[in-house]
Amino acid sequence: MKIVALVRPAGEVPEAAQVLAAAAGMAPAEARMRLAPEPPALLARLAPDAADALVKRLQDAGLAALAIDEAETAERVTARTVTFGATEGTFTPRSGAPLTLAWEDVTVILRGASSVRTQSEHSEKKTQVALGTALITGGLKMTKTTETSVRGSQEETSQQYFVFDRDGRGAVIPELGLDFSCLGAAMQPSRTANMVALSKLLRERAPTAFYDERLLRLGRRPLPFVLGGAVQIVSGATSHSRLNTAQGLDVLAEAMRQGVARGFLP
Repeated sequence: MKIVALVRPAGEVPEAAQVLAAAAGMAPAEARMRLAPEPPALLARLAPDAADALVKRLQDAGLAALAIDEAETAERVTARTVTFGATEGTFTPRSGAPLTLAWEDVTVILRGASSVRTQSEHSEKKTQVALGTALITGGLKMTKTTETSVRGSQEETSQQYFVFDRDGRGAVIPELGLDFSCLGAAMQPSRTANMVALSKLLRERAPTAFYDERLLRLGRRPLPFVLGGAVQIVSGATSHSRLNTAQGLDVLAEAMRQGVARGFLP
């Protein structure tokens, strides 16, 4: 399957919603809804041939559309440490072979964030003295039981950088799990400050690369067509749900990488 994405705003292209609705088999209102979010926005999830045909029709209508093949992902290494050499950077994972990228070949640097949201709901029963009930029943029943729903929610957010070269190879630098001592003298006392320091170092080493931070906002939103991000468990009167947007952030980063490679961005 392929996910069709839009990497630039649809603008005032009048036939965009009609083209999307007709090609993807959706209602015009749904098509307008898919085109509305700030890009990169996911429009449809289709079989490869249908996705490619939709992309062509959207591009013919003047839209910056592309298709992301779920079965083919660019080579990526999640770094545990980073070595900032003068001409190249080496991204070393916790296990496996490191990835070395020449700074002059780095074309895209993206700063993003994903969230894990958990929600719980359960029922609580409370018994209390009820004078009205006692009067009505002549003292046979002195209490009443009430049931209320108790809800709780929590959100944890973490940042990461995506660094891609012109061949599509890439490294992910996570806020959680990175050994910040690799920053050397630039190391800061907090994770947030260290992520800012990383931005400075990356941009100094690859000054011609396309740099973007919009995924700090967009990577935290739940996305259509991205499977595996939500889990819900119901046990009796208790329910728990968990939404992780990390996979969606990865898809958005790939859409932006391809957008730069195809000349749609910046």
